[in-house]
Amino acid sequence: MLERRFKIGDIVEVTHYTPVQYPPGMKDEIRTEDLLRGMVGKRYRVMGLDDHGHLELHPSRSHWIWINADDVKLVPKRKRAR
Repeated sequence: MLERRFKIGDIVEVTHYTPVQYPPGMKDEIRTEDLLRGMVGKRYRVMGLDDHGHLELHPSRSHWIWINADDVKLVPKRKRAR
């Protein structure tokens, strides 16, 4: 079983994306590459985890993606002032 670095509810920042590998003749008709490129440098809440090291993120109300955990970094939690 993989060691989990992230939990559901954690805030992560997308540091880069791994380009999608399409089979010969298949095109990126739904513009996945553009969506992933636009996510770099932004923060998202982890909405789900799988056993392969991918995180479920929701960059908008109508989009959700699974991204490799190596493509994000954990944003430290802020300490609240008392």
